[in-house]
Amino acid sequence: MQSVLLLQGPLGPFFQHFSYFLDQQGVEVHKINFNGGDGCWPCKGRNVDYTGTLPEWRHFLDHYLKEHRIDTVFCYSDCREYHAVARQFCLSHGVRFFVFEEGYLRPHYITLEENGVNAHSPWFGKLEQLLDEVDPEHPHHDFDIKPNFKRRIYFAMRYYFSMHFSHGRFKHYVHHRHRPYWQEGTAWLKGWYAKYSHTAHDKGLQQHLIDYHSGRIHLVPLQVADDFQIRTHSPFKDVAESIEHILASFAANAPQDDVLLLKHHPMDRGYTNYSALIHGLARQLGIKDRVFYGFEISLPDLYHHCKGVVTVNSTVGLSALFHHVPTITLGQALYDLPGLTSQCSLDEFWQQPQPVKKRRFRQLQSFLLKNTQLNGSFYCEPAKTCQQIWQQLQSLHHQSAPMPKPAQPVTLPTPFSLKSQAPKTGKPAEEVA
Repeated sequence: MQSVLLLQGPLGPFFQHFSYFLDQQGVEVHKINFNGGDGCWPCKGRNVDYTGTLPEWRHFLDHYLKEHRIDTVFCYSDCREYHAVARQFCLSHGVRFFVFEEGYLRPHYITLEENGVNAHSPWFGKLEQLLDEVDPEHPHHDFDIKPNFKRRIYFAMRYYFSMHFSHGRFKHYVHHRHRPYWQEGTAWLKGWYAKYSHTAHDKGLQQHLIDYHSGRIHLVPLQVADDFQIRTHSPFKDVAESIEHILASFAANAPQDDVLLLKHHPMDRGYTNYSALIHGLARQLGIKDRVFYGFEISLPDLYHHCKGVVTVNSTVGLSALFHHVPTITLGQALYDLPGLTSQCSLDEFWQQPQPVKKRRFRQLQSFLLKNTQLNGSFYCEPAKTCQQIWQQLQSLHHQSAPMPKPAQPVTLPTPFSLKSQAPKTGKPAEEVA
């Protein structure tokens, strides 16, 4: 790995820190910005603004990779419009393509895979056979990742407002969330308000469910409205359509004493609210007293009272399996395997959810930790996270010459701050308290 191209990263300065780290290992770094938000935290090396159209992007990428002899591309999420084009191009032209994503096993891990994640993972469709050879190990991580929601609010607001005010320069940009930029920024503030305004009510709702419906609760963890896992890897066009499908099946097939709890996604608080849809459908289907909807539900405290978990392909499914709760997926999911998830239809699941084989889950957990997961975060602990990434890249670099160990000592840029703005010199901002 000699010359690297960074595309869009997680919201915030993580790619900025990653670029400085790579530079210290002697790697030439290039960064492409597709909008003003991407340029909020300038990276080490060459920063280039792409202002062309989406149809022109493939030609630009081809020329750029050849001109600068790029051998490796990194991005966050492989289904964004520009990243999907880059993925196809790299796979067909022998350029290594690595994808970051939120951790399959959260909160102390992030995901890094070559060629794609989730249903694009190189392990997708192969795990059933591979797990037979895996020896379950007790998982452990070197450091904990603390809650960082306030920090992410700041990163998101800064990113989207920068995107909005630079729209004239990037007028051809196609965003993966099709809303006005100012709505994206303010949505994170609304999400903060929604979190604290629902806390008291949902605490009472959770206790009510435990007191009166323990053992008969079916949990539905909703996904982000614009989740590519819904749009690309499921039979549903959006989350609303999946809700309609689940409620109709529950009404027609679930035992009369069972209840359904739909939990809002924490990163979608400021964007959507399905109250009207859920309660309206529940009334039409005659199940209004058996359907509940909450925002601030503590899943670890609820799992032991659940009869089953229904998800399209959320990583919450892995959390449910960890707690040995019968789970069914309605879309493509890396963990949808016999012995783990129920392989029956949704109509059958309400009546006879299939149990989770504990050893099988431990095998899956061990495999994912070894091959896809890194102890770290995109929003805090940048130095430790970059070290974890470098170690993983060494193990994945089996097809080329081994990469050297990180330069010692590794001096990362100053950590991120709510009070400090990224200077025009490209030095990182400080960490949000």
